[in-house]
Amino acid sequence: MELDKEQNELLARLFREMHKPLYIYALSALGDGRFAEEAVQDTFRTACIKIDSLSSSKNKEGWLFITLKHTVSNIRRSQASLSRDLVASLSLAEDKLVRAESDAFFEIEYSDLIPAEDFQLLKMIVLNKYTILEAANELGISVEACKKRVQRAKKKLRKIIEENNLL
Repeated sequence: MELDKEQNELLARLFREMHKPLYIYALSALGDGRFAEEAVQDTFRTACIKIDSLSSSKNKEGWLFITLKHTVSNIRRSQASLSRDLVASLSLAEDKLVRAESDAFFEIEYSDLIPAEDFQLLKMIVLNKYTILEAANELGISVEACKKRVQRAKKKLRKIIEENNLL
């Protein structure tokens, strides 16, 4: 969807005026500057996609805050889901890591469960604490592509763990 000049000016003005208050809200809700910035960027991405709804709103600033609130909720839900899934699947790995006393053993033992690039992506996000934005930048892919790859990798890992009764 191509934005017209008026829509671009509206978004630019709102970004200048609202970035800081939105960031402060997201930071207080998420507790991490990287996640807060990601939430604000996702909020403005949504504003671009739903520009007609934003433009027709009588309270554009309120529209952005409501969108940010939903974005923050989605990030929290995504983080909680990813953490639960990976904590469950990595609990077995932790036991073996303690016995092996080596990260190399972890790589050898578990990297074959799912494709190497999926394994590395999950490792970046869970063990190295990358945000989706940082992982996407590191891999040279879009944030949306990164989110999809994380979802697919989690699904594959969950299926393998369930099929082989690893938990």
